[in-house]
Amino acid sequence: MDRFSPGDRVVAINIDISAPIHPDRDCSLHPFRFLGGTLRRGQVYHVEEVQNMANGMQGLFLTGLSIAWGDLDIPWYSSRFRKAATIRNHTTKSRRSRLPLLSH
Repeated sequence: MDRFSPGDRVVAINIDISAPIHPDRDCSLHPFRFLGGTLRRGQVYHVEEVQNMANGMQGLFLTGLSIAWGDLDIPWYSSRFRKAATIRNHTTKSRRSRLPLLSH
């Protein structure tokens, strides 16, 4: 499991936001509002702040992408993310360099 620090670049690996991963309270008390939008596959995010949670996990506050629950700003659960450097580096076909054909 990755340990995150402010300034890390992360990629979402779990973009299903239909329910919180580990709710701390009764989720029916308030609706969740995703300020700045929801998670997108392949998007790189910047970790602005890290909060240590009571269960030993980390909560991540991302630049420009926050969650509001009632009047509280709550963090994204760290298990939704991996550091961008740990994601396997795939170069798309259009970006691969092509070798020139040899003419005979």
